[in-house]
Amino acid sequence: MTALTEPSTVVTHRSSRRMWAILGLVLLADALDVIDATITNIAAPTIARDLHGGEGLIKWLGTAYMLAMGVLLVVGGRLGDKFGQRRLFLIGIGGFTLASAVAGLSPDPTLLIAARVAQGAFGALLIPQGMAIMMKAFDRDMLAKAFGLFGPVLGVSSVGGPVLAGFIISADLFGLSWRPIFLANLVLGGIGLVMAAKLLPRDDDGDRSTDVDGWGSACWP
Repeated sequence: MTALTEPSTVVTHRSSRRMWAILGLVLLADALDVIDATITNIAAPTIARDLHGGEGLIKWLGTAYMLAMGVLLVVGGRLGDKFGQRRLFLIGIGGFTLASAVAGLSPDPTLLIAARVAQGAFGALLIPQGMAIMMKAFDRDMLAKAFGLFGPVLGVSSVGGPVLAGFIISADLFGLSWRPIFLANLVLGGIGLVMAAKLLPRDDDGDRSTDVDGWGSACWP
């Protein structure tokens, strides 16, 4: 009897581990979003002084990110329905990581603001896919546990963004001043990209009949 039940137990254990790993991936993506939305609150004056951007740069460092995210978030969700959550998650986290590299290496305010817009846009493709993936992959008990973790993780991330920025600027890592606050996403985003490629279901091709009303979604209140 034990021999007959062992394979089923092993499969269940592996499935549970896979769900926890997917949850960790989704939480990583959401934490990256929250951290990058708040990290310039502290870093903005130092960045503006270094790039000679003035008050305009200070205001737009956060606004550019949040504006792109807010405008495109609903569109990102609809694109996931149409082309598949796995595909959009990979595009989102890959683009977010690349935009972070551009932000960290920007030599002037214009390129930095453009990179922040790109971060927000790719984040809008990335974030909606997490919930959809969880709804498909998790059972009811796992969903309850997952949603219970979102609040604490996002709360810590919102506080951790400014704290992390202050630490990085004070430490002046490798003499790069503020730049590591963006370049650190190369490591975290790279880990997330590898995890997503390995963990997310490959049978998610989306529903090509889904209508994506870009203008209506962008104007959604």
